[in-house]
Amino acid sequence: MQHSITYKSVPVKTASLHFLQHIPRRATVHVGIDIGKNKIFVVARWSPVRSKRIVYENPWFVENPDELPVLVEKLVKIKRHHTLLIGFESTGSYGDPLRQSLADAGLVVHQVRTKLTHDYAEIFDGAPSQHDGKDAAVIADLLSQGRSTLWDFPNATDEEREMSYLVTKLIDSHKELERLQGRLEGLSSRHWPGITKILPLTSLTLLKLFHHYGGPGTLRADRDAAANIRRFSCGRIDGERAERVIRCASSTCGVRQGLWEFQYVKDVATAMLDIHQGTKRYKKRLAELIGASCVELQRLSKILGVATAAVVWCRIGHPARFHCADAWVKSMGLNLVENSSGEYQSDVRISKRGDSETRRWLFLSALRWVQEPEVKPWYQRKKMQTGVRIRGEATKRTGGKAVIAVLRKLMKGIWHALVREAPFDPKILFQEESSQAKDRTAGRKNFRKRNIKSKKSRASQVTRTSQ
Repeated sequence: MQHSITYKSVPVKTASLHFLQHIPRRATVHVGIDIGKNKIFVVARWSPVRSKRIVYENPWFVENPDELPVLVEKLVKIKRHHTLLIGFESTGSYGDPLRQSLADAGLVVHQVRTKLTHDYAEIFDGAPSQHDGKDAAVIADLLSQGRSTLWDFPNATDEEREMSYLVTKLIDSHKELERLQGRLEGLSSRHWPGITKILPLTSLTLLKLFHHYGGPGTLRADRDAAANIRRFSCGRIDGERAERVIRCASSTCGVRQGLWEFQYVKDVATAMLDIHQGTKRYKKRLAELIGASCVELQRLSKILGVATAAVVWCRIGHPARFHCADAWVKSMGLNLVENSSGEYQSDVRISKRGDSETRRWLFLSALRWVQEPEVKPWYQRKKMQTGVRIRGEATKRTGGKAVIAVLRKLMKGIWHALVREAPFDPKILFQEESSQAKDRTAGRKNFRKRNIKSKKSRASQVTRTSQ
């Protein structure tokens, strides 16, 4: 099929719609849109009457967001007498104003994956180069092939918007907490080395000590230090451990603090305590919203926890949006990939192409799941199979790959539980392999060994015959 195309762009205000006269009534016009922060390029793809030729209009140049109403008006005119299909790439927030304008005008938008347009660029015109006008034409061509998905603009309720707001605040709070925790570790190593061996950096008691005293100097001078330590820990620290903290403050060899060093340590600890209090409020409100939400989200929160379930729901969406469990796992970047060529055989790893924050929260949830009695035996066996032996330890292995394996299995089970309405039972999900499955696995291994031996014997016979 022949097609003609030129990439010389024209302003959208002067762009002509005379080409509509050469298109049959109710015929389909495919429009590809390439979104940029300040510039948008639009290409219309159509076919003349009784012709197999494909025509691509010159790219329309649109100033974002000033000329969006002009673009929407022209697209509405095309829609009046023809079938209009509009394709976008996944461009983050830059394309959201245009998506909203198109949705308000009653125009439907389809999503074309960015990697698909990248891989199709050289197939399109024989050149691997990519630029805005060409990308818009490639999107239009992929749209005509049906290689896109419907992309409705979200019309969220107030509760859904509040949940998304709380999830964003929760993620931002954890990022800021990690930053401040690294800062506090440096300050404690400088002014009070040894305290983190008694109280970890994640301990709220340690934060309260730094908030109240600011350093070891004022703590060792306080006669009521032992009582304050027990009060800060809500009775979880006994008298012996409190005395260890006081002895550590008295015998520390850290750098002496001045007035402003004390104040800075207090400020860091105060900020971390405020973040902890805010996180508690966010999780409490999320629990209330989930309790009044749909049954699927409530079940998800019971499996993953309130915070993780809210992150997955807001960042990934309802599991029913995906046609199978593998598609849902792939959307989170948990699908397995390898990069092998010739004699080189790479390790199998996850693609990490989904939302990184979702994977982070799911990984923390998986770390809790591996401690459950129904999951721990399966995790230990997987750990011995996939883990790397730790130097100096004969029986210990790393467990990162095993945790990912638990997470992948867990998410597939959750998809079946929510979409297929199947019961979620970790005992069944992480049960041991049956004897028949083990026999089949052993049979496949023996078959491979016999096959390799037979190939070697045949090769030796050929060698002897040639000699």
